[in-house]
Amino acid sequence: MKSASLFLSTLLLASAFGTAHAAPAELKVEVHGIKQSKGEIMVALFDKKEKWLRDAIARKSVDARLGAVEVVFTDLPEGEYAISVLHDANSNGAMDTNAIGIPTEAYGFSNDASGSFGPASYADAKFKVEGANKSISIRVN
Repeated sequence: MKSASLFLSTLLLASAFGTAHAAPAELKVEVHGIKQSKGEIMVALFDKKEKWLRDAIARKSVDARLGAVEVVFTDLPEGEYAISVLHDANSNGAMDTNAIGIPTEAYGFSNDASGSFGPASYADAKFKVEGANKSISIRVN
């Protein structure tokens, strides 16, 4: 009886320790639908609705390549995230728009979310990173 109790206590402790100290995850983001190899693909990672499209917790940029590119975010704690992507074709560091404010460069959001008369909402773009590594795909239009 004493050994069964010790075994159960050890199992509960191991379970609690494993939950409290989950290893940081790696998030691979494939951006596809890239129609030209000029400029950069800029990927921004957000972890809160209140900071959506204003204050990213991490950013990555890679040279644009016809078709698809991949960026990787490392050491992410488990949680909820959302991503925005911009194909900055002229490498000016900003989204270009026409005279009435419609984007003239390709962009996209996680879950391939889209907005009506504006960007996608955090609620539509959010996803969870749980446990080990995760891969997502985002199309730019």
